Amino acid sequence: MKAWIISILCLFSFSSLASIEVSIIGDQGTISNYQQLLELKGNNLGTIDDYHSPYSDRATVSLLLLVQAISFSDLNFTIEFKASPNTGRSLREVKQGDVAVYQADIWESDFDDSTYKSVAIIAPNTFEKGFYVSSNSPLLTQPLSLEQLKELPISVGKTWHQDIAQLEQSGFTNINTLNRNQSLLGMLSKERIQIAFLEFPNNPDLAIHDSYGSFYPIPNYKIKFQQSRHFMVSKKHPYGAEIAQAIDQGLTKMARLGLIEKAMRQSGVKQERVKHWQAPEVQTPEQN
Repeated sequence: MKAWIISILCLFSFSSLASIEVSIIGDQGTISNYQQLLELKGNNLGTIDDYHSPYSDRATVSLLLLVQAISFSDLNFTIEFKASPNTGRSLREVKQGDVAVYQADIWESDFDDSTYKSVAIIAPNTFEKGFYVSSNSPLLTQPLSLEQLKELPISVGKTWHQDIAQLEQSGFTNINTLNRNQSLLGMLSKERIQIAFLEFPNNPDLAIHDSYGSFYPIPNYKIKFQQSRHFMVSKKHPYGAEIAQAIDQGLTKMARLGLIEKAMRQSGVKQERVKHWQAPEVQTPEQN
């Protein structure tokens, strides 16, 4: 697949040294959304302090925070985006040093000795998901205990290893995995699956609206993830150490300004509407 590459000169660096090219790999849809979000906000990374927009899903805001963090650092840099067909391919290229940074925050367990891990973007026990069903599902209205929910079949993506692990640690045993070419929402709409395990969107009714239809979370239940999420930088990339240092420097400044907290709320990561929903107690290996 031919890489789609876009270079952007960033104007918020202060070093007198020659600029360092920061290559970022990810999916083309998120890169496009990022560019539209940046344009909507005036193409000025240093002045963005509001993350609401039609493009502000969690992945797009994560990419904006990444580039914004570098712009808040002392690094003199340019950005090069490289499109990738899937997350697995992206992470391999980062770990091999072919690309410097992955586009979004990822789970702590995805890091190894070939990568630098930024300061946490999402703290432990912050990231949450819900149990989504079609709009005509009786599970939206009928009384349902947590123990009954645990017995129902829950569908997730086959490569969503952290999701599967978190469900298992929360006492769910009836977990179905779908291949990446099988859409969870498409399967829900055709009633081939009953429940999909998905992120809460930043919508007033928490609904996911898609070409397949509208889907809603089963009320009062959620899963809270124990792991934190971070940006990944390659140790094998020629400028990996400098880029990793710049990201942490920028994120620290942004955290002091309250920008990361605000972005998490406005992108839907921190959902006040599910604050009091029940999350099952996590079972540690010693408890099992």
